[in-house]
Amino acid sequence: MSDNSEYVIVPGTPSSEWYHDLRKLAGLTPPPPDAMSESVPRSLANSWHMLVAYERKHMVDGQPAPGQNPAGMGRLVGDGAMFLIMCDIAVHPDHQRKGIGKRISQMLVDYVDAHAPHAYVSLVADPMGQALYPKFGFEDVKPAVGMFRCVYSQKDKEGRKAILERQLAAARGEI
Repeated sequence: MSDNSEYVIVPGTPSSEWYHDLRKLAGLTPPPPDAMSESVPRSLANSWHMLVAYERKHMVDGQPAPGQNPAGMGRLVGDGAMFLIMCDIAVHPDHQRKGIGKRISQMLVDYVDAHAPHAYVSLVADPMGQALYPKFGFEDVKPAVGMFRCVYSQKDKEGRKAILERQLAAARGEI
C-alpha cells in the first residue's frame, strides 16, 4: 500500500531544541532550561521507540533534508516488555488537524503490539488529547487516580494552571 500523505513518519529523534519547541508549541509543558544540556538528550536517547513526522515535500531520498524541522513526534519509554509510557505526542500548530497525532499514536500502539504485546501502556492525556486516546484502546483509570511528580512544574503552579486553561479552551474550540 502506498502512502501519499503529505507527511512521513519515521523512527528517529529530534534535536533537544526541537523536542523542547514542539512540546511548548503544542501546549505541553516544555523541559526547563537547565535540563536542556544533559537531561533532555539522555531522556531522548533512552526512549524505547520514538517517531518523528516530517513534511514529505522537503524529504531528500526518503530522509529528512539537512535542517528540516519536525512537524510532530511521539515516543514510548519504559522497560520494553511489561511497562511502557506513551508520551510526547506533540504536533507543531502549523501542522495540526492533519492526522499526524492520530498516525503517530496508531504507529506507537502497533509497535507495542508487535514488540511488547503483554505491556501495560499508560499515558497522561492533556485536555486536547483526551478524546483521541480511547480510539487506540486506552481507558480511563477510574476509580484509580492518575498522579504525577514534577518538581519544576509544581514550583510553577500558576504557570501550569495557565497552560491547562489554554488547553481546555483550545479543546472547546474557543481559541
